[in-house]
Amino acid sequence: MPWFITHKPAYDADFVDLPKDLQKQATQAHAELAQDPVTPRGNTIKKLKGWDNVWRYRLGDTRLIYSVVPESKVVQLLAIGPRGSVYQRFNYNPAAADQPPLTFSPELAAGLEPSQSAGPEWTQHPEWFQPKDAEPVGAPLPRKLTPAVLTQWRIPAEHHAALMPCLTEEALMQAEVPPDVLGRVMDALWPPPVEKIAAQPDQALFKPEDLEQYAAGNLRGFLLHLDDDQRKFADWALKGPTLVKGGPGSGKSTLALYRLRAIVEQARQAAAPPPDILLTTYTNALISVSESLLRQLLADPLNLNPRDNLPESIRVTTVDSTAMWIAKHSGQPFKVAGRDNQLEALHYARSTLQPKEIGDLDKLLVAAALHNLRDDYLLEEFDWVIEGQNCTAPADYLAANRAGRGIPFDEKLRAAVWQLYDAYRVWLQQQEYRTWGQIRQLALTEVRSGNFERRWEYVIVDEAQDLPPAALALCVELCRDPAGLFLTADANQSLYNRGFRWHNVHHQLKVAGRTRILKRNYRSTREIATAAAELLAPAGSADTEAVQQSFIHIGPPPAVYAAAGTSDQARWLAQQIWQAAQDLRLPINAAAVLVPSNSLGKTFADLLNDHGLPAKFMSGKSIKLEERCVKVMTLHSAKGLEFPIVALAHVEADRLPRESEATDAQDVAEHHEAQRRLMYVGCTRAMRYLFVTHDKSIPSPFLQQLTDNCWLWL
Repeated sequence: MPWFITHKPAYDADFVDLPKDLQKQATQAHAELAQDPVTPRGNTIKKLKGWDNVWRYRLGDTRLIYSVVPESKVVQLLAIGPRGSVYQRFNYNPAAADQPPLTFSPELAAGLEPSQSAGPEWTQHPEWFQPKDAEPVGAPLPRKLTPAVLTQWRIPAEHHAALMPCLTEEALMQAEVPPDVLGRVMDALWPPPVEKIAAQPDQALFKPEDLEQYAAGNLRGFLLHLDDDQRKFADWALKGPTLVKGGPGSGKSTLALYRLRAIVEQARQAAAPPPDILLTTYTNALISVSESLLRQLLADPLNLNPRDNLPESIRVTTVDSTAMWIAKHSGQPFKVAGRDNQLEALHYARSTLQPKEIGDLDKLLVAAALHNLRDDYLLEEFDWVIEGQNCTAPADYLAANRAGRGIPFDEKLRAAVWQLYDAYRVWLQQQEYRTWGQIRQLALTEVRSGNFERRWEYVIVDEAQDLPPAALALCVELCRDPAGLFLTADANQSLYNRGFRWHNVHHQLKVAGRTRILKRNYRSTREIATAAAELLAPAGSADTEAVQQSFIHIGPPPAVYAAAGTSDQARWLAQQIWQAAQDLRLPINAAAVLVPSNSLGKTFADLLNDHGLPAKFMSGKSIKLEERCVKVMTLHSAKGLEFPIVALAHVEADRLPRESEATDAQDVAEHHEAQRRLMYVGCTRAMRYLFVTHDKSIPSPFLQQLTDNCWLWL
């Protein structure tokens, strides 16, 4: 059985710097290592002195450094380059005295640098973060960027003019060049040492020549390699329905892609064509990335080239995009109702239920019952209970599950709310508007009635915890047989769906006994995940199975900065993001600043630019992950995304938690729990660095529950 080849991002950077003839030789070496990486062969394959599982492959004066995991038959490509410089990165000294060999593993960084677990030096010096009269000029680049150097690094000539004037790290990171170009220059200037390489994720190399395709610009990126714990779930119980749960960063979305591949391979083994598969992602921003990774993942079973389209039988989209497609297929004209349209409809509905004449007792009682229910609460009731559970008649609403809604509704109050909803719905219909909940309901009706006949043999639903029951029921109906349904979910990241029960979705959605847990966190450092988990403790409703995780990354503790106003928050974060990006050797588009609202985001992006940090506010529908700037977005918009560097700004009273009209104690408690989960989701978007800022005069009450053991207070 061949060994499986994985590669580190550091290896990718080294590879693209090689001349094309060396790239081809390295590709041949990849194929050879897949057959046998651990048998010494003359002067070509030898174990690297000082290591028990690191080897080198000789290509003239170039050395390909790799490690092996014998128990899994995995080869990890670590670095490739001139023997002198590449050996330095691995602390290789053939003349050194014999010492116990080291093992290359995810824990290597902590083993080589024990102080790292306590954080870098700056975490021990809060005084470094106080306002200064002048910004630092920045460290000079280790070498001048000349046309000859840039050409050697395969940097296109059209970018030379923007790069050559750069003399400092700050100037380089602001150069007007694409992110991939900037990343290649930074990796060439500062090749990472072995402890940095050990902290990088393992990427799968399905074909030896894929790295050549990447160097030529034909591949956007690589898919993460599944470890032994994840791999066993990729083809587990292909006849479902099945559910995989896991905490943030546990690889649920990656596993969904591998699940699709397992389904295709099963068909190939049976000499059958690829089955119809519907894969749903959470956000539009992830669709193109998922499609690119799937082309790579399916290259072997479907004989795809990097630029080939996926087969028509495989559809990658969001659930709402599918619902919209089906709703438009119905032929009924409609526009999507925005928030303002919904409020206008609700105010109209309230007015129709106001008593117009003395003695109009029925309307008086209904109006009185509804008076204390605020607009936000009612719209959530419409969205997540009435439309979310596909209530189409008063009897449906009376039977609906309202667990977690805070305010108990007796039969009379439910009847009054239904009257209000009925008037609200009529106004929207008259204006030819439909809410997203109503679009999902229409799609579900079209599918169940047989008006929409398209079905898929397999339906894969990623991030299922954030879909209302009607949307999940639509996914079940679109599957020819519920046995083809596969879901991933994390109950602790759900922003709205409280009181959810799987059996309420569909009578055929039975996942009892078909649920598994992913327990290893691949995204965040132990320090970030542990600190973020403190936000769940007061709620008392955390999915403890999903939140108990093990970690492969360590790093500095998250920092909380008490600022003297908004401008000071922006100034401090601009400094920290620059420093974190330089430490990680990443361009600044590796950072995101999350804020509670759109209005705060636009202002904060302007302030970051004023302090020298290129930033842009992006709404949920306009997120461009590849744009070379810091993304400023709302906490809601960041759901499903991840960034090496994340900052939460304006974590302040009446902003997080946001101000509420609620007066009932249960309603207030429910609102605060939802907002606390929102902050938790924001914190767990961070992979390596997490910063939190607030105005010191109005700190959020959520900060009071965070401890000195997990957070650095500045």
